[in-house]
Amino acid sequence: MAGDGSARRQPWARRWRRLTGAALAVTLAGVLAACSTSGNTASATGGDGYGFVQQRAGQDFVPADRRHAAPELSGKNLDGAPLSVTSFRGKVVVVNFWASWCAPCRAETPGLATLAKQNPSVAFLGVNEKDSPASAKAFARDFGTPYPSIIDKLGTLAAGWPVAPGLPSTFVLDPDGRIAARFTGGVLPEDLTPVLARLRAEA
Repeated sequence: MAGDGSARRQPWARRWRRLTGAALAVTLAGVLAACSTSGNTASATGGDGYGFVQQRAGQDFVPADRRHAAPELSGKNLDGAPLSVTSFRGKVVVVNFWASWCAPCRAETPGLATLAKQNPSVAFLGVNEKDSPASAKAFARDFGTPYPSIIDKLGTLAAGWPVAPGLPSTFVLDPDGRIAARFTGGVLPEDLTPVLARLRAEA
């Protein structure tokens, strides 16, 4: 009798294992789908939504007919005065997200400062991320940056831009205030110069 009962229960046990395994697979698939959807959403809002076309690793350009207006960017500068990117409308603008604690930012800043001095017709604007005012001011003083920076103490400004995780990130806006290019990671003058020339040629 015991053997017969055991034999009758075995198909149910196998079916239960199959159902449990299927449920686990569905759950896992849902989790993976959620991760994938999250990743696609970030890509759409932080990348593809702006029409970026990759030129090479870490460098994206947007053709003129696919550009979108840059997100709002305003606040106080390192001295506490109000500052907005819209005040540079009509000019090509280089927007650099940086922090004093960021090693790649330290590496790229001398080149940005030199490029800003060599291109007076181009506006340069820094966005200081999650930094202390004293450290930010010391950084700007030590590197002799000739352009202003907006303080983004909580990172709320950067959150509205298609900024990749980590710093630095640099954007180039055309004279109409639209995002024309993006550089992820440290940028060199030789990377930025051709983009600035390309935007000048569009005028």
